[in-house]
Amino acid sequence: MVLTGGCYCGSLAYEVTPPLGPVVNCHCAFCRRIHGAAFTTAAVMPAEAFVWTPSSACPSTFETPLGNVRHFCAACASPIWNYAPYIETGVLIVGSLAQEFQPAPWLHVNTESMSPSFAIADALPRFSQWPDEATLRALCDQHPGAWVPEPLFQRSG
Repeated sequence: MVLTGGCYCGSLAYEVTPPLGPVVNCHCAFCRRIHGAAFTTAAVMPAEAFVWTPSSACPSTFETPLGNVRHFCAACASPIWNYAPYIETGVLIVGSLAQEFQPAPWLHVNTESMSPSFAIADALPRFSQWPDEATLRALCDQHPGAWVPEPLFQRSG
């Protein structure tokens, strides 16, 4: 099954071929600032699983200081996905998926820089940064069929 999504105004449209990897609520200051929210829910995924549809407009991009490329709509500013070329991994903004395809988050990451005015009210695992390889593998094991982000492990090891 192919998942579909796009921006709020409909200018951008994409398809994603599952599986997706870890689905995180990221609380880092950068994500909070870019998305204008207390956190961003995102799914780690293989970059080659994401394609813009032929009818899609060309996305706007922003390169972060770390070299990641953020893709968003120039018309409505909806964030769509990010690409990390140094690990050949994508991060899909879950809210850009069609509602019926939006997966639930598995964990909270980067809680060391979370908004002081936000209180996490669920029982999901919490990590001050990204979990280590063993912990992330264990979380993936709890979600049968999930994509395991090997490039993250190869980079750190």
